[in-house]
Amino acid sequence: MAGTSRPPRGEIRGLTGLRLVAALWVVAHHYWLFAPAQPWLRHLEPVRPLLESGWLGVDLFFVLSGFVLAHNYVTVLGSRPGVRAAVEFYWARLSRIWPIWMVVLGVVTAGLVVKQLGAVGAAESVSRIDAPTMLRQVLLVQVWDRPDYSATGPVGPGWSLSAEWLAYLFFPVVVLVLYRLRGCRATVLGALALAAVTPFVYGCLALGSHDWRWSWLVRLAGCFLAGALVSLCVHRIRATVPAGAAERVAAWAAGVAVATMVLVLWWADAVEEDHGGAAVLVFPLLVGALALTDGGPARLLSTPVVVLGGRISFALYLVHMAVFEVVWTVADVVASLGGGSAPATLLHVVGLALPLPVAWTLWRFVEEPARLRMRRIGPRPAGVAEPRASGGESRPPEEAGATVSALVGQTA
Repeated sequence: MAGTSRPPRGEIRGLTGLRLVAALWVVAHHYWLFAPAQPWLRHLEPVRPLLESGWLGVDLFFVLSGFVLAHNYVTVLGSRPGVRAAVEFYWARLSRIWPIWMVVLGVVTAGLVVKQLGAVGAAESVSRIDAPTMLRQVLLVQVWDRPDYSATGPVGPGWSLSAEWLAYLFFPVVVLVLYRLRGCRATVLGALALAAVTPFVYGCLALGSHDWRWSWLVRLAGCFLAGALVSLCVHRIRATVPAGAAERVAAWAAGVAVATMVLVLWWADAVEEDHGGAAVLVFPLLVGALALTDGGPARLLSTPVVVLGGRISFALYLVHMAVFEVVWTVADVVASLGGGSAPATLLHVVGLALPLPVAWTLWRFVEEPARLRMRRIGPRPAGVAEPRASGGESRPPEEAGATVSALVGQTA
């Protein structure tokens, strides 16, 4: 039956490029919120609604993550329960996020200790970075029992990895249901995807805020499930709609999704309410459309430089706040770099761009080598090729650029 054929696997370059957009959105959001006042920042006022809503990178990445995992694992894990298959899945995901997380956690924690020793003395430093807190960071469970995801450890973005690790733990069970839904009509799957994010959207509109008790869990569950359902929807469209027609409509739909998102954000700003979360309803449409076409916005997102940016986006997300803190600390310590002087402006502008080369370095020399090494020494998912470390390496399809790690932002 056409609806049950194995879905195509491999990199979807438009979605890889979208990772960079989402990561830069989060980076810009944090800079806008936390950077010391600088005269040049006032020139960004026309795009303030976009900068203030950068927390939506959280939701976009969860939708992407659900899509990519379903795209690669529904037919591998979904036919029947299996402990070995689940363990192989967990190892694959852990090899993606844990090594670079440990490096960033160690460096940031060491820097924080040094900074606090210089500022307030050893006793207070030790009390702020205690052993139980650090153990929770290492195990990636720091947010699981917290209704509020802020201040869960020395690396602010770590809460999102903890949330995504929770999603990974449940995914082998969820995929059993997804496997049995894959034959539904595309319209039904699309409607279910929208329904999955509706609780969070309703909360934003009803409460006038995107941040309430356990909101992180509502966002994680709804967006992750929405992305998985969109993956099934895309597969059904590919199986039942002529390719040319699907691509033309998808290119148009992606443009409409972007325009709608912008309109929602400016509307939310105009009414002076935290209603920007309503834009989450557009994300399933945007992700699904980009997966179906190489035209429209996907053309730009698929260019080599943007795709490379998507591949380093996990590292970019993890280190950007730490890099900003270093730059801002230097500005505080060196008197000539304070205020709105020309050297100070130059420092802050350079500091805004600095996370990109730092992220590339981490991706090239830590994230990728460590992932490949862990994959070689551990179990590999059924039906997935073994990675090789040579220049012509063969990557597991879920790792080949379309993979979405937990690159969600530390919201205000």
